[in-house]
Amino acid sequence: MSTQITYIGHATVEIASGGKTLITDPVFSQRIFWIKRRSPLPMDPGTIQQPAAILISHAHFDHLDLPSLKYFKLDVPIILPQGLGRLVSKFVKNPIIEIPHGESHQLTPEIRITAFPVTHFGFRFCPLRYNSCNGYIIEMNGTQIFFPGDTAYRDDFKNRIPAPGIDIALLPISCYQPEWLMKGRHIGPDQALKIFTDIGAKHFIPIHWGTFKLSTEPFHEPIEWLQRLATEQGLTDRVHILQPGEKFQLG
Repeated sequence: MSTQITYIGHATVEIASGGKTLITDPVFSQRIFWIKRRSPLPMDPGTIQQPAAILISHAHFDHLDLPSLKYFKLDVPIILPQGLGRLVSKFVKNPIIEIPHGESHQLTPEIRITAFPVTHFGFRFCPLRYNSCNGYIIEMNGTQIFFPGDTAYRDDFKNRIPAPGIDIALLPISCYQPEWLMKGRHIGPDQALKIFTDIGAKHFIPIHWGTFKLSTEPFHEPIEWLQRLATEQGLTDRVHILQPGEKFQLG
């Protein structure tokens, strides 16, 4: 059965297979505080297909945009890191599913979500609250998708991959400068490709680029750097750069 990935922007990705969809870290707002969206939102969020679930990786405003949750019906479950449900349930009445690291949730007979630890630190205004973070392995109709949200490099990701292996890795590639601040919580294109190789994934779709300028590297540098590295490493047939609204189909 085919799986279709639509890059909406930043860490917002729609995953579709077998007539069902999932959406990761939905951010439809035109700005985060004073930071404006640099690429147009490629769709009307009011017309989005209602997903089987919403996956939230952590509480930072560019990943958990509470106003964007209003576009989803109240019966759509929201999957969250442990402890983050207290925040989200203050604003929406959707079912809350918290998945601790290493545990799985069977969403439907065809969809299984497993949470794994990442190296990041999520919070809202106070760093003492809501700071848990999840990456997710999404098993959907026989396809396995790796979505870490935000993370620094970890060499243990490969130890968490169930057989038969990752088909599509959705890996962030920006917010790596200034290095002294970002290296413990983000990766650039070079480390994203290393994770891609570590976990033995078949396809790599870069995310977390080209939407909001949240760090000091030049805005277009991450994707241009990734293109150069993919060419140098002979990976151009496995690295799929999607502009907002573009799709990749597997199968």
